[in-house]
Amino acid sequence: MRHGCGRVVFPIVIKLIYIRGKNSEIGNAMKTPLLHALQPFPRILFSVLLIISCLLIFFLGGILLAIPFFNLSLSEILSLLSDYANPQAVSLLKYLQIIQEVGIFIVPPLLAAFLFATKPLQYLKLTHSPRWESWVLATIIMITSIPAISQLIILNEAMQLPSWLARMEEWMKNAEDQAKVLTEAFLEVDSTGGFLLNLLMIAILPAIGEELLFRGLFQRLFNEWFGNIHIAILLAGFLFGAMHLQFYGILPRAVLGILFGYLFYWSGSLWIPIFAHFLNNAVAVTVSFLERQGVIGISLEEFGNTDSLLLILSSFVVTAGALFLFRHLGFATNKRITL
Repeated sequence: MRHGCGRVVFPIVIKLIYIRGKNSEIGNAMKTPLLHALQPFPRILFSVLLIISCLLIFFLGGILLAIPFFNLSLSEILSLLSDYANPQAVSLLKYLQIIQEVGIFIVPPLLAAFLFATKPLQYLKLTHSPRWESWVLATIIMITSIPAISQLIILNEAMQLPSWLARMEEWMKNAEDQAKVLTEAFLEVDSTGGFLLNLLMIAILPAIGEELLFRGLFQRLFNEWFGNIHIAILLAGFLFGAMHLQFYGILPRAVLGILFGYLFYWSGSLWIPIFAHFLNNAVAVTVSFLERQGVIGISLEEFGNTDSLLLILSSFVVTAGALFLFRHLGFATNKRITL
């Protein structure tokens, strides 16, 4: 009986071990991200397609939701999209701006990270907490760089295209003027609630979304593709500048994008460029609001502008020195980001 029992039990044990092993293999396969095996360039192409898809889905969804939310017909909504002088149109455009920030800049990189990596938040470098020194230096860098960035804006605005590109230049100027009118319409708020909404729309969401997309996702993918972090930072910075579709602001925005890229690379955390990006945009929102309230006597266009050569040179030198410290003092637990 014992011999017969052993003959029966042993195959059962072997079968159970085999089944458990197969289940383990299935479980591991299920844990492997769907697009984990994709190479860098196909990942870039997929990310672009994902952004376009999310743009269409969120834009159409936002328009459809706006019909009951604003109690407007579809034709009325479409007619309001270019009427910047209408308060209802500005409210509608702010709503669509928020939808766009979420749909284009936040959702695609998060989805891509979940499809590319087993630990998506770690993939985007959102799990590392920088030391307090990194936050302080990032603040110093953003404040001291204001006069330098202002000079880049002036330089960019003075650029002229060749005569054979006159039509393109005219189109870009018109687009720039329209963007300026829309920005001014957004910033024309006198209540604390309007100010906080602008902070959310212009500072918080763009800082999170644009850094997720350009630094967290594209800078990483470019580095994986080219094998050179500096090329990756330059490409991501240029895309960041060009994304706004404003030629007369592309130079300072590209420089800011490159600055954010190096802050990301040296700190090892996406939270530092998110914070720096937020500071840059929040200053603009705050200065505009305080000027409208009569608290300060300087406009947003004048803020940071100076004719003092000493102040301009000091801005470049102090910013460069702060960046040098940021790079060499090893503030982050992981001194360099591993992309």
